[in-house]
Amino acid sequence: MREVLLGGLALVAAVFLWLLVKLDQRYEVRKAVWVRLWGGEKTPANLMAAEVQIGGSGATLLRRRLPDTLSLARLCKGVYPADRDFFVRWVFWGAKEADLCAQLEQVVYHPKLRWILPEGAEFVEPYRWVSDTVWVWKGHLLPPYEQEVVAQIGYHTYPVPLPPSWGVYPETLYVQAHIGRYLQAEVEVEPRIVGAGRYQVLLRPARVQVRFLLPESYASDWDPSEFEVVVDMQKVLPEDTAVYPELRRKPPFVRHVELVPRSLEFTRIY
Repeated sequence: MREVLLGGLALVAAVFLWLLVKLDQRYEVRKAVWVRLWGGEKTPANLMAAEVQIGGSGATLLRRRLPDTLSLARLCKGVYPADRDFFVRWVFWGAKEADLCAQLEQVVYHPKLRWILPEGAEFVEPYRWVSDTVWVWKGHLLPPYEQEVVAQIGYHTYPVPLPPSWGVYPETLYVQAHIGRYLQAEVEVEPRIVGAGRYQVLLRPARVQVRFLLPESYASDWDPSEFEVVVDMQKVLPEDTAVYPELRRKPPFVRHVELVPRSLEFTRIY
C-alpha cells in the first residue's frame, strides 16, 4: 500500500513538472480575426478579415484570450498591452497591409477625469499624464470621454482605459497623481510695502496671519520666509483708509491660503 501511495505521488509530481515545462515553453498559433479600421459601429466599411499570428509562452496563451475583433492600430503599432512577451502580428504582410497602416496617425488625447479622493485628502500637486497619445485612423476625431479614477494616498500611477470600440492603440492611457492629507497651519508675516514713493506707511496691525492647508508629507519641509505678503500703495486711492494685503509668494504645495485680517488700517508718514 505504501509503495502504491509513493508511486502515485511520484506520478503526480512528474505530471506537475511536465506541465510547468510546457507552460514555460513558447508557442506560435494562427487565428482568423476581424480587423476594425476605425472606431464606431462594426460595419462592412470598417471591417476586414485577416489572419494573425499569436506568440507567447504556454501560460500566457492560456491566461490571455485574444478577441475576435482587433483594431488596426493595435495590429500595426504595438504588441498586446502590458505584456511584450505576448505578440500579435499579421501572418501575411504586403502592400495592402502597409497602405492600411500608413493611414494611422498619432494624436494627443486627454479624457476628462472624475477623481474620487480619500476623505480629507487633496492633490499635493497637479496630476500629470504619463502617456497621452494614441494611434487612430487619419481624420477620425475622438469624442469627449469621462473616466472615474479612485485615488489613494501617496504618489501613484493610474490607468485610464479607453472604450475598445474606438479602435485606438494603446487602449489605456496613464496618469500620475500625488495625493495627501492636509493639516491646518498658520504663520505670522509682516507685509512689505511697495509703491509708497517718498512717504512711509504705518500699518495697524503691523502683521497678518497667513492660514493655509499643508500636506502631511511636507509638514517639516517649509519655512515662514517662503511666504511673502505685499501692500501695494499704488492701488490705494487718496480717500481710502484701509489697504488690502496680497499674497505674492508661497510654497507650491500649500492650499486654501487665507490672510487674517483681510484689510489693514494705515497712516501715511511724510
